[in-house]
Amino acid sequence: MNMTKQQEDILSSINNYKSIKINAFAGTGKTSTLRLIANEHKEKKILYLAFNSAIKNEAQGLFPNNTSISTTHGLAYSAIKNNTNINLSELVNYRAIDISKRFKITYTKAITTLKIFEAFCNSSKLEISKDDLEHKTAQFMFDSMCDGSMKPTHSFYLKYYFLLLTQNKIQQFKYDVVMLDEAQDTNDVTLGIFEALDVDTKIYVGDQHQQIYSFRGSKNALNKIQCDKELYLSCSFRFNSDIASYANILLSNFKNETVAIDTLDSQDNDIQTHGFISRTNATLIATIAKRIDDRKPFVTIREPNEIFNLTSEVYYALNNQRDDIKRNRFLKDFSDEEEMAEYAKEVDDYELKTAIKVVKEHKEKIFEFKDIAQKFYNAWKNKKNNGFENRIKEILFLTTAHTAKGLEWDEVIIADDFTDFADIIADLECDNLKQYQEQKEFLTNQELIDEFNLFYVSITRAKKKLIKDSENFHYLMATDIEKLLDQRIKDTQQDVKSMARNKKVKISKLEKEDKQAVRQVKNAEAGKAKNSGLKWTLDDRIKVKSMFKKNMSIGQIARKLERTAGAILGELFKSEVINKDNQIKLSQMLKEDPSNANKQSIL
Repeated sequence: MNMTKQQEDILSSINNYKSIKINAFAGTGKTSTLRLIANEHKEKKILYLAFNSAIKNEAQGLFPNNTSISTTHGLAYSAIKNNTNINLSELVNYRAIDISKRFKITYTKAITTLKIFEAFCNSSKLEISKDDLEHKTAQFMFDSMCDGSMKPTHSFYLKYYFLLLTQNKIQQFKYDVVMLDEAQDTNDVTLGIFEALDVDTKIYVGDQHQQIYSFRGSKNALNKIQCDKELYLSCSFRFNSDIASYANILLSNFKNETVAIDTLDSQDNDIQTHGFISRTNATLIATIAKRIDDRKPFVTIREPNEIFNLTSEVYYALNNQRDDIKRNRFLKDFSDEEEMAEYAKEVDDYELKTAIKVVKEHKEKIFEFKDIAQKFYNAWKNKKNNGFENRIKEILFLTTAHTAKGLEWDEVIIADDFTDFADIIADLECDNLKQYQEQKEFLTNQELIDEFNLFYVSITRAKKKLIKDSENFHYLMATDIEKLLDQRIKDTQQDVKSMARNKKVKISKLEKEDKQAVRQVKNAEAGKAKNSGLKWTLDDRIKVKSMFKKNMSIGQIARKLERTAGAILGELFKSEVINKDNQIKLSQMLKEDPSNANKQSIL
């Protein structure tokens, strides 16, 4: 392959520097560049540390024989299993209710204990130093896993390996070069392991804007580490300039990025593959239900049991089938739906909240959905033998944003369940876009900032076309993004004051129905259109396209849907029913001759 100048610079740096940082934007040939390094230096023994098993499996066979491929967890697992007496045959994922029962403490203290334990395991600290009940309990958890009286977790054995490695109590793996992939999602303990490895050259590679695992304690190593050399991969081979423009608008406005993504545009607009990316499993299940109803094929990226497991077991719990609960055993302890919902609210378990909602909506049909999803999933795994691959144009590949990293399709639908950008900024306690931009580097809630990253990851999975169902595209397509955002932030803050009074409420966590009800009342009081500023429903998106195609004027459509004329034009533009020139022309006609501001006037 022909190398870019950036790739040539990276290859030439290997023998000259001990530590190298590579900032690689989406689709810029990161894996290809690492493979070039391995092929160029076949005399060296290289370790490629992949972020997860999916990336590791994809890398198998791509690299030459001088390169070993592992995840950091895999490296730690092998070392602990082969060099200690820790039993890793049964790993556990503890929930607050498990800790509450075991140590006879309240839910609140159990939640805190788990957070302290996970924070310690994800950190480079050598011990839990504080002396209160929760910290003592967390330390006792760790000690109990060490002596075998409590079953270990994945985070435990990774931390234990770090402690042994940094204290020279365990044998080191010997390599000349170690490459840490997805460094932006590396937590302190993984970074500590990487830095403790005794090698000549260390290469950190990743995209700081694809950091999406802060809720697991990940830290952006690309920002934290001091390297001898910093290099960029900024020319995307994946997508066209239209998609790059959305990514650049997002990164420059919400991530303060100063380097723009370039593209190598091609004229190939043939759409062969289709992806659907949502924020939540609940939206995936709703989409599965619709695909089944429409008799259209689909394939989930994750194994369907992973998508449906919690939802299925919530159904068992709510229908007195507790013997069928195998994985989420904590569900057995709830006497009814009200108690379960109260627990989900108290511990802010969004996954459980959405699972309850899905069960209430679809009831026992979720098992039918899962069975059909499993059949399609199995058919795709065996596609070469059953001919399913010949239906590639019909298939919709379904995934959440967290699972979408590393994947790509010609056309991608971005679902409408992503957190609203205005809500994120308001939750970060910023009053407008400019204030957020100025304070961003000092904001401590990385989990909220990750929501921008999730959207960036999602839109950059598309190679040729985006279907823009998410409301956030209104911002990315706005003529004046700052004006639109600032107004939405102001409206959102007022809505929360109306709902919460003196109570502190996270805007992004409020139910959509609650926000809509408050906004509609306020709009009526202010003499505005009832649905002004509200999120578009799927039904309304279908209606606006239909009415416009029937040559109804923009004013008539606005009155029918109880929205502003500007909102109608914005939705038609976002949905690609009209282009930017059409939008400007219709906007001008609304001022001069509103009755003729319709489809016919722009033909």
